[in-house]
Amino acid sequence: EHERYLQANNKEFNSIFVYPNNTIKTSKYSVFNFLPLNLFEQFQRLANAYFLILLFLQLIPQISSLTWYTTMTPLMVVLSITAVKDAIDDLKRHQSDDRVNNLPVLLLVNGKMKEDKWMNVQVGDIIKLENNQPVTADILLLSSSEPYSLTYIETADLDGETNLKVKQVISVTSDMEDLLELLSAFNGE
Repeated sequence: EHERYLQANNKEFNSIFVYPNNTIKTSKYSVFNFLPLNLFEQFQRLANAYFLILLFLQLIPQISSLTWYTTMTPLMVVLSITAVKDAIDDLKRHQSDDRVNNLPVLLLVNGKMKEDKWMNVQVGDIIKLENNQPVTADILLLSSSEPYSLTYIETADLDGETNLKVKQVISVTSDMEDLLELLSAFNGE
C-alpha cells in the first residue's frame, strides 16, 4: 500500500502527488456514449437478449413463419421507453451533480477567507464551515466554535440516520478557533 502525504495550506506540495479533484460525478452517461452504453446495458437483460436472438432467427425465412417486424416492433418500443427513462434519470443526476459541485465554500487562501466552489476544493485546503452547511468532501476537523471543541454532524445523506453525531476536534488544533493568523501558519502534515 502506498503512503499518502499532504500538507495543510501547501497547494504546491500536494499537487506533486496528483490527488483526485473534488468534483462529484454520479451520472453514467455523456452525450457521446449514451446510445452504445445504454444499448449494452439493456441487452444485458435476458428478456431483451432473447427477443434480439428471436429477431435474427425470424430474418431467415426458412426457419420462421412469422415476419421480422412482429418481434422488432415490441422490442423497439421496450428499448425506446427504457432509453428515455434512463436519459431523464441521468439528466437529473447531471443537474444534481452541477448543483452540488457549485455550492459555495469558504477557503483559506493567502491568509484570507475566499469564497469558491466545492468542486475547486483540493487536498490540504482549510475550509470554514457554517452552521447547517453541507460538506461534499472528507475533512479533518481542526477547530470549532462550540464549547469543548465539539461539532454536531448529520450524516443522513450517507447512512440515512437523521440524529446528530457528536465529533470532537483534535486537541492539538482546538485552540485555533477561527483565528486566520493561526490557521494560515498551520502546516500540519
